Amino acid sequence: MVFIFPAKATMHVTLGGELLLIQSQLEGQHTISYEFSRCMANHLYTFSRVLVDTTMVNEATSDNIGPFLIDGAGWTGGNHLLAGGLPSAYTDSVRICVDGRRITNDFSGEAQCVTVCVDNTLLNPSDPSQKFCTESVTYTICGNSIQVSATHHYLNRQPLTVARYYGMQSMMIGETEILTPGGEYSRWTPVDSVDRFTRKSAPRFHQFIEKSNTCYAAAFLTGAGLGDHHLISDDDVVFIGNSWSKSYHKLIGNSTIKGGEVTHWEGVYTWFLSPLVSDPDYFSYIGYFNGKQAVFSHNKSNDHITILK
Repeated sequence: MVFIFPAKATMHVTLGGELLLIQSQLEGQHTISYEFSRCMANHLYTFSRVLVDTTMVNEATSDNIGPFLIDGAGWTGGNHLLAGGLPSAYTDSVRICVDGRRITNDFSGEAQCVTVCVDNTLLNPSDPSQKFCTESVTYTICGNSIQVSATHHYLNRQPLTVARYYGMQSMMIGETEILTPGGEYSRWTPVDSVDRFTRKSAPRFHQFIEKSNTCYAAAFLTGAGLGDHHLISDDDVVFIGNSWSKSYHKLIGNSTIKGGEVTHWEGVYTWFLSPLVSDPDYFSYIGYFNGKQAVFSHNKSNDHITILK
């Protein structure tokens, strides 16, 4: 039997200082818990841990959003420090809303949806006295999904080449197999055999799904903004797996960025115990999109997000 989440699944929310804890229902009597806190080398505010029941399935010991590699200068953002161990980025502000109402300080209560808005500043690694960009990330947490909407306003005084930007990454713990519908790994593949593939080889690639002994974890990149891969050349990679224990969507490759430009992307992380359908030509699972329960699916022609009424 496939479990369909209640359309109005209630989550328990606790805020103590800046530590945000959210618990929701999974299939059957299982639960999923999210922790938001300052983490990674730069102490940026993001989801730092995800647990299914009492088992940790995702931990931000490295990047989960970002970072940028500036050609000839180095990395900025995420888990990457500047030369000499100085921070390359910092969190400017955090705003947390429960069902549209902002909460501060200590809070404990129930919610249908939680929104976390984080503003970060990323420094220019070629001249850390200058800012590279402001990074505005909105996390929408509903049920078994975290939807991410990330916008970058670039402030660099001179044009810079972004060699690589890994926008959406997964820090899943203990993954055993990976599936990339629309990509090279169209069948469940042992993680040790997974590498990478190019945009040209997989023009319809939008999501990867990881499997562990505890659960599945999906990273669905929508086609909005950078999600159409227009800043990736045909011969450049769009997916990297089994690298530094992570899997990545790549969103920028060897592209010139000028001050005043703006980029945007959005994606949905979803954790589940059982897919709706899993066969060689069709894969689907239940999650949340724009605050509503949805079916995320892939077939031979396309990827879809279908809102459930």
